[in-house]
Amino acid sequence: MERNSNNLSDLQHALTNYNLVKIEYINKENKVTNRIIEPFAILNSENWYLVAWCRLRNEFRFFRPDRIQKMEILSEKFEPHNMTLQEYFDKYH
Repeated sequence: MERNSNNLSDLQHALTNYNLVKIEYINKENKVTNRIIEPFAILNSENWYLVAWCRLRNEFRFFRPDRIQKMEILSEKFEPHNMTLQEYFDKYH
């Protein structure tokens, strides 16, 4: 849990400052992938979730911070996604 809460504050920082984040992520099938993501929002419903634009998949994805094995905040910035969380849900859900 400690690692997870640390991830959350780092992710919040990256999200606020539009820094790209490089993660090593384990999905629910236990497959590890390396991804570059653009953090968009952090949500809490039962679990914590990060909504981010995934450059590997070229779409918005949900990530669970507790499944992030390694994380590096990059100095490279990304263009802000000009929409609110509500607009995101209206468009993608």
